[in-house]
Amino acid sequence: MIATVTLNPAIDKKLSVPRFEVGKTNRGEVRRIDASGKGVNVAMALKQFGAEVCALGLVAGNYGQTILEALGARGIPADFNWVPGETRVNLKIHDPVFETETEINEPGFHVRPEHLKALGQKIREYAARCELMVFSGSLPPGAPAETYAQLMAVASSQGAKCMLDTAGASLRYGLKAKPLLIKPNLAEVEELLEVPSGSRTGLAVAARKLIDLGAEEVVISMGAEVAIAATAHELLAAVPPAVRVRSSTGAGDAMVAAMAFGEITRLTFRDSFRLAVAASAAAVSTEGTQAADLATVHSLLSQVQVEEIS
Repeated sequence: MIATVTLNPAIDKKLSVPRFEVGKTNRGEVRRIDASGKGVNVAMALKQFGAEVCALGLVAGNYGQTILEALGARGIPADFNWVPGETRVNLKIHDPVFETETEINEPGFHVRPEHLKALGQKIREYAARCELMVFSGSLPPGAPAETYAQLMAVASSQGAKCMLDTAGASLRYGLKAKPLLIKPNLAEVEELLEVPSGSRTGLAVAARKLIDLGAEEVVISMGAEVAIAATAHELLAAVPPAVRVRSSTGAGDAMVAAMAFGEITRLTFRDSFRLAVAASAAAVSTEGTQAADLATVHSLLSQVQVEEIS
């Protein structure tokens, strides 16, 4: 079984606002409302792959209940801890005239040490019967940067492998727990390593550095341009297939889900990476944060060519 862990879930609300203007009164309409948060998105994608998955984490308020109901409607067992406050809303303002999208993300509910301690105990219980645990997303206010590293250490002590998809200081500390996989994007890599990496060669060098820092596997995404994957023994590149972009939200989560699925089904690293690139493209072609259906993923798989980087 795979467990996903989401400490800072969200409701994604997408508005369509023609000719959106900053500092003015704008009128628009709500186009979508989705249960989200990176780990929630990973769980939904894994369910589409047919994996046995459960979702863990923290939730609060009415929006937290909405997220649990959305997971339940998809047949995903959810065992979240409740905390005071309200689950955040991430607002996405799409301007169909100028084809722009503006994001306004709330920070999330505030957590205290006792909330994290209780979640750590739950992770210990689940890790003993999980082959893999996926830790994804930002940390809520009150959670120290070391939180993911500490939770992964708990999971690893019970025999579970760990994947990590986060950014900034929490990624820096998380690398010390030696995760099986990390999946930063270009901006997150440049922030972590404090060097520009915006080319195929630059990403390849960055991937090697991240392996040296503690990750066993690294996948770096650079949108529609290229994706790079590395282990201590392999360095690969793939260009995503061209698709009509409907939403970029959840594309990275689809990649993580595919890599996790590849791990538990014993795919080679190359084949897992190929599946991840196809899954990401399928997610981009799907509205909102809903997981792309498996047929779409497989239809794009033949268009993904993976090549070695010398």
